[in-house]
Amino acid sequence: MEIIRCIEDFPELSGSVATIGSFDGIHRGHQTLISSCISEAHERGLPSVVITFHPHPQELLRDSDLRPIRLLTGIEERASLIEQYAPVDYLLVLDFNRGFSSMIADEFAERVLEDTLRVKHVVVGYDHRFGHNRAGDAEWLRLRGEDKGYNVSVVGPINNENLPVSSTLIRDHIESDRLDLANAMLGHAYTIYGTVVHGDERGQSLNFPTANIDPHAENKLIPNKGVYLARVKTDEFSSFGMCNVGVRPTFKNGNEITIEVNLFNIPAGKENLYDQDVILEFLQKLRDEKKFSSVDDLIIQLENDKKTCIAIIENYRDV
Repeated sequence: MEIIRCIEDFPELSGSVATIGSFDGIHRGHQTLISSCISEAHERGLPSVVITFHPHPQELLRDSDLRPIRLLTGIEERASLIEQYAPVDYLLVLDFNRGFSSMIADEFAERVLEDTLRVKHVVVGYDHRFGHNRAGDAEWLRLRGEDKGYNVSVVGPINNENLPVSSTLIRDHIESDRLDLANAMLGHAYTIYGTVVHGDERGQSLNFPTANIDPHAENKLIPNKGVYLARVKTDEFSSFGMCNVGVRPTFKNGNEITIEVNLFNIPAGKENLYDQDVILEFLQKLRDEKKFSSVDDLIIQLENDKKTCIAIIENYRDV
């Protein structure tokens, strides 16, 4: 998959099949949409293209008096998940700035879809809208396609427990401690891409050494404070572990959230993870964060948490 960040850099094509969206989360609905794009492209012997935006449009257009949007995926995560679950030939990442946000639907269709990609077929979600004031929708694009010589197909909602899968609902599930429902809608574990940074090494003194993870993406939605069964993936290995999200109230009072993971199976010689980029997957929440009356009580709880994690791992199946 080739990632292109400017339409002027896009290669000259004789035709393509494309799909458009913010694709925050690369959830099951997104995966179906992109897979449909790939299938249409294969049938026509044409390259497949995903068009997405960075930053997320809501980061720019959201009213300033509302709280900032919390993203399921930064652009790095989005690209990686597309390549993992629905790899296309090209990922076109368009810079969503004030000028771009004022582009009317006709101009977007002409400049991006027709002149640059020379689309022969466009796949869109049933609820997708684009262009200034979101004036372009599936029916508008279908009528334009008839006039310009390309087809448009619409992918309907993908349901989970009778609810349509959506990025908004997944965010709500994560913020409401319904991680199992969020992961079911995602079709994969909720992830944070980050870098292992130095902490105060408190875990080492408790015999539970941890990797402290600093997320790459700004405005990243961090799961609620608590202890989770997690998995960390690096370029060299993958390991289950238990992750604490919170402020470590047994040791201090503060508001700074830390994300730290005690890994269970680090290969020999790979223990030093400092400055490495990792992928952290949140698999299941065990309990809320709490303040303990003593360090000994905390250690007992951590030992019990680890036993719980190991019991879950024995029967764990990926989403």
